[in-house]
Amino acid sequence: MEPASPRVSTGVPGLDRMLGGGLLPGRPYLLTGGSGSGKSLLAMRFLVAGLEVGEEVLLVAVDEPPTEIVENVRSFGWDLSSVRTLDANPGVKAIKRMSDVQEIRALSDAKSMRDLSDPSKKAAEPDDISIQSIHLKLRQLMGKTKYARVVVDSISSIRRFAVKLSLDPQAERTEIQSLLRFLSEQGVTTLITATPGNPALLTAEEVLTRGEILLTRKWVGDRSIRQMKIVRMRGSAHDTERRPFTITQQGFQVG
Repeated sequence: MEPASPRVSTGVPGLDRMLGGGLLPGRPYLLTGGSGSGKSLLAMRFLVAGLEVGEEVLLVAVDEPPTEIVENVRSFGWDLSSVRTLDANPGVKAIKRMSDVQEIRALSDAKSMRDLSDPSKKAAEPDDISIQSIHLKLRQLMGKTKYARVVVDSISSIRRFAVKLSLDPQAERTEIQSLLRFLSEQGVTTLITATPGNPALLTAEEVLTRGEILLTRKWVGDRSIRQMKIVRMRGSAHDTERRPFTITQQGFQVG
């Protein structure tokens, strides 16, 4: 009998049980949920879990500035001092240093791979955000540091901000595939957050990631009901039921 595959903990014991022990290492996963569902918080818990076992971890922050992320998780007592952050917020241009989070570099200085390889194309504007520019920056960073975990928060925002590129769906899929393949080749376990789109249309990340965790939140009267579900998980047995969860000062508690 072959030994069981090692697992990567999400930092949430109840979710790890739903996943059959955790995530399979070196694979990309999708974490979807609407605004306020807890997906960014869960992504941060995933990074902190890596720090707790001595791993190098990296956050590509698009939705929120790192300073806000620090404030959002401070009440949980999570130590963010070693979280490396590539700040991909639009308009960020400077290298910054903060007490809790060190930003590696502003994304605005990274040109797209396509522009670098094709001299006939005009270079991207300094504030452009694209899958290619993030891919290029990650290649530069991975040449210096071996990261075990990477979070991209969120790919929906990258798509929204990258309006100048006007990519057709096939080109976008190729770029995302190239990025995810590179991260997997580096042995990185990647978590990509996204907001749900049109259920009738599959996005590139839904097709190309190896699994998907869905977080939902609805109101019943004045009570907030949160649930999580493993939508799919390739290569691993997993819980197929929706499970309630809460977010307290102790973090995520899965019922």
